[in-house]
Amino acid sequence: MIRSRSSTTSSSVDARRRALVAAFALLTAALPAAAAAHHQDRLLLAVPYPIEAVPSFPGGLFHWIDSLAGTTPGKTVPAHRAEYLRLFGPLTGEDRVDLEAFVAARAEHAQREAANALREGVPPRGSAMLGTFCGSATVDAALTRLKPELTRNVWDGLAKALEHFRSRYEVVWNGGAVPRAFLESARRDPGRPQLAALLAKIVRFYGVDPLAVPPPRLALVPVPGGFGTHAEAIGGVLLLEIRSGDRLADEASVVVHENSHFLWNLVPADRRRRLADFAAGLDEDGARTFRLFGEAIPTALGQGVADRDFRPARWSLDEPWYHTSDVDACAKRIYATVSSALDEGLTLDEKLVRRAIQAADGPR
Repeated sequence: MIRSRSSTTSSSVDARRRALVAAFALLTAALPAAAAAHHQDRLLLAVPYPIEAVPSFPGGLFHWIDSLAGTTPGKTVPAHRAEYLRLFGPLTGEDRVDLEAFVAARAEHAQREAANALREGVPPRGSAMLGTFCGSATVDAALTRLKPELTRNVWDGLAKALEHFRSRYEVVWNGGAVPRAFLESARRDPGRPQLAALLAKIVRFYGVDPLAVPPPRLALVPVPGGFGTHAEAIGGVLLLEIRSGDRLADEASVVVHENSHFLWNLVPADRRRRLADFAAGLDEDGARTFRLFGEAIPTALGQGVADRDFRPARWSLDEPWYHTSDVDACAKRIYATVSSALDEGLTLDEKLVRRAIQAADGPR
């Protein structure tokens, strides 16, 4: 945990960080060169915590079919459908049968996730199946992980749908050329230290220790240009669409936005509940605004702070930052408060929640 300037400095945390770094250095020195290089090849950033980034064929295939089927909340569904029509022509009857099987698997798994969430008292993960594919090395590995979570006929239908569309997606994937080119460019980009420094501030803002859990992984998939991009956080897996020619500056806001979701999920449940209760105690409007913060704060951090830092010539309060008007408006109203909090080294607490709600809705 990186504490705010108003908190007592924790020497034990600093010592643990130094120990972790030293242990990692010893471990990688002891590993065969190929294994160590393989790990380093996955890293986009190493500080303030490791962030892996890999081209994900399994995640891309699933997300692509998800877009064709209309079972994703992604903003780039029209892009993927237009590309499909251009490359392969209209969907056939056989295509539609396999898409229906895909939709059935999506629905059954979502129902299972909703039931588990209700039983455990946590929010349902509607994109859990996508997360399985983004977090798996191969399509077969993802299907194996899902087998206990679906009925036999539905699992068979999902496997058949993936196989049916796979050869066509391999044309779109093109050996992962687009995400690979992005990674090669991003790892040489002089803006990486700037991005790392901003993320260090955001770690302090959330008041968590990202080194206590496995590093998040950016699952990179291609998307045609001209339609924007879609990104989505599913636990520690962060789906990120990449356009041909994108550079680190183009994606910095999205990396920050999705990692903000990752860091918020590390905030202990009792502290999240305490902040929500504090907002609810202000008034009904305060509670409603706090619910928007789940997306508005990552948007203020990503499309606000990061985009202004990395693409100042294109940054504007007049351009949309988020695809829904309520979150977009809220993010822009709290942007100055959030940016100031980062500069002041503050942690998200009741006092800061009050300031942000006042910025969004007016004084209370």
